[in-house]
Amino acid sequence: MSNFDEENQENLNELELPINRQILSFLQLGIEQFNLILDNIPLIRNDTFFEEEDNSRLFPLTRLQLGRDRLSPREQAQNIQKYLQKRTIPIQNYKFDPRHPHIKVTQLRNINKNHQYFINEFGLIDSQKNTNSIDILIGRQYRQNKDIIPNDIILPEDRVISRLHCKIVCNDYFRKDQILDPQYAKILKVINLPSSIKFRISQFLEQPKIVQIQDLGSICGTYLRIFRQKPFLLNQDQKFSIGSDTCFNIIFNHRLNLKLKQIDEQWYSIIKHLSTLKQPQKHEVHVSDDQLFPSIEEPLESIKNLQIDELYKKLSEYQIPILIVKFLGQGVFFNRSINLFLGSIQTDTMDFFVGRGGENDIKINSNTISRKQCRIKYSQKFSAWIINDGLFDRDSANGTWISLQTAEQSEQKIESNLIEIHHNDEIKISDFILKLELFKGTKEGIGHIINKFLHD
Repeated sequence: MSNFDEENQENLNELELPINRQILSFLQLGIEQFNLILDNIPLIRNDTFFEEEDNSRLFPLTRLQLGRDRLSPREQAQNIQKYLQKRTIPIQNYKFDPRHPHIKVTQLRNINKNHQYFINEFGLIDSQKNTNSIDILIGRQYRQNKDIIPNDIILPEDRVISRLHCKIVCNDYFRKDQILDPQYAKILKVINLPSSIKFRISQFLEQPKIVQIQDLGSICGTYLRIFRQKPFLLNQDQKFSIGSDTCFNIIFNHRLNLKLKQIDEQWYSIIKHLSTLKQPQKHEVHVSDDQLFPSIEEPLESIKNLQIDELYKKLSEYQIPILIVKFLGQGVFFNRSINLFLGSIQTDTMDFFVGRGGENDIKINSNTISRKQCRIKYSQKFSAWIINDGLFDRDSANGTWISLQTAEQSEQKIESNLIEIHHNDEIKISDFILKLELFKGTKEGIGHIINKFLHD
């Protein structure tokens, strides 16, 4: 467990049993019986105990923006003007106090020595940015207007790095106010409890303090490292990068569902048909249970007339978990680019390995790919297909990375969803790797001072 996680656990352990009972009693009351009261109690905008009602803050993962203006002939037109509005008052954030909550960003690769950046609740320490964005922007030198500096972290010149490439969203991590559902906030105002109890309840109910990252529709994407020890759950349309110029996309992801149909002749016919299609639609079939491999010699005629998407739709009607992955780029055998993995109903599948070695289930003929690059399997514990980097005791040389953008977002060059990042996560931009460390600190910053309302 990381130091960051241990600190969070220690904070949870501080909750005394009587306070926990108070919280449970409060929750049992329900919101419905307070409806008449709620309608007559206005929220005070200057009351810093409550966050103004802003759905983009309360539900950040739904915030997908579809535009920004690109200023290079290589880039599509999108709307980035929101990041280019010049500040009227310069940022003055020069003092770093490690006792306060902060984020440390270390540049690990492609430079002569490690370079470190520190982020506190006021932004990046010593940032030269002169625009209004409160997020931490990362990109190469912005040359369209020499008077505008939109980026906090400026990476060396590299044409595959966009001028505005990605951003770290950490306002919630350092927020000055608690983000609490307005209904809960109103209830707390009217119930008769000691202020210390109200504070503990608010902590229990508030939105979590998190750090997120978002790609801004960059040309070549922003990637998050997959770790050897930590399984990463796979979802449809995800895009991964391995080696110097090899990637794969998840084009079909079906989980175990015992409420669906059991396998029958039609199911075997679909698997057989997919495995015998002509290039480039031929599917390489991988099984951990030989009984799942179709023993029939010829698929049903009704199956042969269906399109690929129709075949996938029919496969989703069955219990058996199935994952279909398409590999692209350097070292990929053209006639084995589409791979279909069959899971089992009662146990985890064996690990399906991707790597340079001939013994792998998927062999990638590239020197930048490790002999054992990554492993994929269906996990009963997570009820999902998962991926880990490298072997059980050894990382791959160049890492396995997931794109912040889905395959569709990458193709359209639009902003990714906001992705939560954790302590010691690493992101990759071109050949540059940034490690992010989240420190809770030993002293509360200005943004964490308890509002006077809680102590009245």
